Amino acid sequence: MANSATTSRLSQTMANLLTATRPGQTVWKRLKKNSGFLFVAPAVLIFLVFGLYTIIYSFVLSFFRWKGSSIFSLFPPVCEAPGCAFWGLQNYKDFLYEDKGVAKLFWMAMENNLVVALVVPAATVLISLLIAIALNRAGRAVPLFRTIMMLPMVTSGIAVYFAWSSIYLSDGPLNAMLNAAGLGFLSAPHGWLGTANLALPALMVVMIWSSVPLAVILYMAGLQTIDQELYEAATIDGANSWHMLWYITWPLLRPVTFIILIFAINNAFQGFDLPLLMTKGGPANHTQVVGLRIFSFGFGDDLQLGIASAMGWVLFLLVFVLSLINLRLFRPATEETRE
Repeated sequence: MANSATTSRLSQTMANLLTATRPGQTVWKRLKKNSGFLFVAPAVLIFLVFGLYTIIYSFVLSFFRWKGSSIFSLFPPVCEAPGCAFWGLQNYKDFLYEDKGVAKLFWMAMENNLVVALVVPAATVLISLLIAIALNRAGRAVPLFRTIMMLPMVTSGIAVYFAWSSIYLSDGPLNAMLNAAGLGFLSAPHGWLGTANLALPALMVVMIWSSVPLAVILYMAGLQTIDQELYEAATIDGANSWHMLWYITWPLLRPVTFIILIFAINNAFQGFDLPLLMTKGGPANHTQVVGLRIFSFGFGDDLQLGIASAMGWVLFLLVFVLSLINLRLFRPATEETRE
């Protein structure tokens, strides 16, 4: 009887120990099952602090007048007078139409942005597609040419801008080459960046030059995914090179084109480092862009952080609408067929 009682007590003790360990095991199993969320959590936290918060901060700031000399905070909400004041939609009204001086420069900059957004993406797509098709037929030399194409991407941006600035000088290599070729009437005696009607086209050449390498790499990757049997079948049916480019290559590369255009349009509207370093918006504001105006109000002589934020949100809405239009025009053909 004593042994039976002892055995019973031992069994009960073991059962209690097993029961006590189950919650810990359950927690461990849950941690293993949801380990993916633990790996993502740091990135989500960083986005919430440095991404989402700054987006909300910028949007709220667009309705205030603030030069940064006083306290402006969201959590807790603080707007310390007299350096900070609620301005409502007045910031938007000022640079859109009410403040004539600010509005004139803004719309001049927007006009330049629209020109860049039309010319640079179109030229980038055309030039990079032709280069990618040519390189795709280069055989064993493809890795070499691919490396050469990557050079503008790995070169320091500031070094590139100063190199192009020296090329565009009045006594620079470009004018020297034109004069040596007997085309001196095409040269710019005051420098390409110092001539009002040539400065913006000169900047767009640099933008295209810096955008083409990535586009070529993307197009070459896209060309590798096209089934060669399609070209063979088209050749048997009597199609020439133009037909194959228009009816096979171009439609199947539309998703790649969409990505390239998104990058190019985004850079065309949001980039300001190029005109800042090469022309500072001159001559006579002929190379002003909206990004440069935002920089001027955010960090420059026209310090007014509320207007800078408001301009940034108008620019965001414009780029967002253009991206939606681009998505509609260049979505894959399979989606159109499905609809």
